[in-house]
Amino acid sequence: MEKEIIVDIKDVSKVYESQSGRIPVLEKVNLCIHKGEFVGIVGDSGSGKTTLLNLIGGMDSVSGGMITVAGEVISDYSDRQRTLYRRRQVGFIFQDYNLMNELTVYENIIMPFQLKKKEVKECLIDQFLGKMKLQEKKNAFPMQLSGGEQQRAAILRALLSEPDIILADEPTGNLDSKNTQLVVGLLRYFSEHMGKTILFVTHNEELTKSCNRMIRVCDGKIAAE
Repeated sequence: MEKEIIVDIKDVSKVYESQSGRIPVLEKVNLCIHKGEFVGIVGDSGSGKTTLLNLIGGMDSVSGGMITVAGEVISDYSDRQRTLYRRRQVGFIFQDYNLMNELTVYENIIMPFQLKKKEVKECLIDQFLGKMKLQEKKNAFPMQLSGGEQQRAAILRALLSEPDIILADEPTGNLDSKNTQLVVGLLRYFSEHMGKTILFVTHNEELTKSCNRMIRVCDGKIAAE
């Protein structure tokens, strides 16, 4: 049986306006992502891969074309609709962690549940705090954690809020090799065992060996899969 398509991108372009003129970043990109896929996205700096992620995540609007996520044409959304979409359907993992320094690890993790007005799943949180070796850091603040621990907490915050898709933009960029392998392994686990759809942007092609599929972005176009 054919897998369900959760992200469908058709002829998507993105152009930024500047004082010096129009700057094309993406040009007629076509791409389908299936539910539960772990997809690696690679490309040089400035190739358009982060812009592609931002468009899928509703952090920016398209200049042309259409993006459908879970059956909804998000490229037609207003600013307010995109805000609600990001809150309800997308989990973000960034290179710089983006944890709230005044909140504990636990408080950071439950924040998406509170924003969505969903029941906090205490048993699931405790289970994965243990799996990510963060149980003893549950009540610690981000500044008391190592970089690897902060990133694992950020991943847990993104994944446990049950989004339709997870967008990970260079999540291992600030980590050593040991923590890099741990983070990539966790992403793969959530894809394989929890059915999460994950788009993983990286400069390191070697890391995409853990993915179901690798997509290369070059000069604003999908160059290869």
